[in-house]
Amino acid sequence: MTLFFLHFENEWMSTEYNYFIVRSPAFYIVIGWLWGMSPNKKTIKGHWERRKKGLVKPYIWFSIIFLCFDAIMILLQQMDVTILIRDIYKTITLRGIGTLWFLPALLGGEILFIYFRDKKHIIKVLAYSACLLIVFLFNKYAHNLFSQNHILNFAVVTPLRVIKDCSNACIYISIAYAVSSYFGKRIFNTRRIYLLIIGVVSLSIAFCGLNFYSSKYTLLNILNFIIANSFAGFGILFLFRSLEWLKPLSLPLSYCGKNSLTIMAFHFCLLFQLALIIDKNLLGYTNYYGDRTIVYFLIALILQIAIIEIINKKFRFIIGKN
Repeated sequence: MTLFFLHFENEWMSTEYNYFIVRSPAFYIVIGWLWGMSPNKKTIKGHWERRKKGLVKPYIWFSIIFLCFDAIMILLQQMDVTILIRDIYKTITLRGIGTLWFLPALLGGEILFIYFRDKKHIIKVLAYSACLLIVFLFNKYAHNLFSQNHILNFAVVTPLRVIKDCSNACIYISIAYAVSSYFGKRIFNTRRIYLLIIGVVSLSIAFCGLNFYSSKYTLLNILNFIIANSFAGFGILFLFRSLEWLKPLSLPLSYCGKNSLTIMAFHFCLLFQLALIIDKNLLGYTNYYGDRTIVYFLIALILQIAIIEIINKKFRFIIGKN
């Protein structure tokens, strides 16, 4: 929900600090944490069979839906045909339309983690060093590749970003798995008040790490960013673990959790795009910003619930369910 809000809000909140400390790495952290607490070791073949239904099929169906949305908007003269061409290329290269990038990145990161999990120590060190180097090199140099040719830059950087995202996912899953394997059950079985304190402290460390460092792309800053995002993932996990007994809080968040795949895809790839079109083409605003972005968010939230219920009742195959 923080990502949902982050994508809609623009200049409504103060930009002095980065308040959105819970981002996509939090999902990787949760997955790695749960794997670390589980006695069952996954194999690449078994995991692929499971994820083929839960990630690959939704990626295909979501992509088809959003490409159709692009086509409709082009027919209504609300989008340029180049957007459809761009989204087809992003779909084929697994970069994904909008937030759909997360699904190939997650699957790729999981497969990398499973492959290197039981390798010799030196191989794992080399593998994680390579992942870190890929993330660093991409962040530092990718945007300057073919800077004089926008089309060529997009064509080359798009598949490279997929490799970077998979490497990123592997790093976070591995960090969470290592911590969880040694401390997971002990931490989760501690008293709620201690979990609450650990969660708040972790989120505070994440906030400091994401706000008080240089924005220059150095290896040290990349490490700081990874550590801060890891603490953010741990913090949100511990915080809500300590508060899960509060039904007014846990019930709506549980609903969001069960439907996170649908929320992830539709809130940005469809609802946010509609907000931009309405704001610019129908209401005539030149810039998307300010208080009205919150109005769009609240409307989108209601529409998102409707989409969830429709998919869960009539089109479960879209999200890989029978």
